[in-house]
Amino acid sequence: MENMINIRCNWKHYSLEYQIKRRDTSQDMSKSAVLSRMIRAADKVEKGDWKLVKELLSKVEKLEEAPVFTNLQAKYDEESAEILERVKSKILLEIDGLKILQAQYLYQLLQVNYLEELKKESLGARADKQVKAEDVNMPEMVKLLVEMILLDKDSDALKKIKTILVDWSNK
Repeated sequence: MENMINIRCNWKHYSLEYQIKRRDTSQDMSKSAVLSRMIRAADKVEKGDWKLVKELLSKVEKLEEAPVFTNLQAKYDEESAEILERVKSKILLEIDGLKILQAQYLYQLLQVNYLEELKKESLGARADKQVKAEDVNMPEMVKLLVEMILLDKDSDALKKIKTILVDWSNK
């Protein structure tokens, strides 16, 4: 049997995918690769935390700028299939009132969980070190700028830097 997810999508799917694509720094952004990373992230969820993921899913907002799609297909490998079965069992046990886990809902839970992991990673990367102005030379400045672009594409600081660069370039 082929391991594949094939679902009809709604606005939550594409709003979450849009946010994931903006935060995920991985090179392979194919649906299958992202699904495998989502499954592996779901395997790390602690006991009882699926209720929190469910709460986060209920707070997802519709993003008008997110590209709309109606169907999603993604294959996953045998190892991911085994992990996914464990994850499904955990979700069914932990989320009260859930008797059947539909693929659409499962995928949304995986997306929300993965998005939260990406957010924690980007916050963790920034919190790991404190930078002093006197220590920032030109190579360090470039390094910090690249890190900002990769970890926080939507920051206000990056928008300000963009404006500064455009103004400087147009002199």
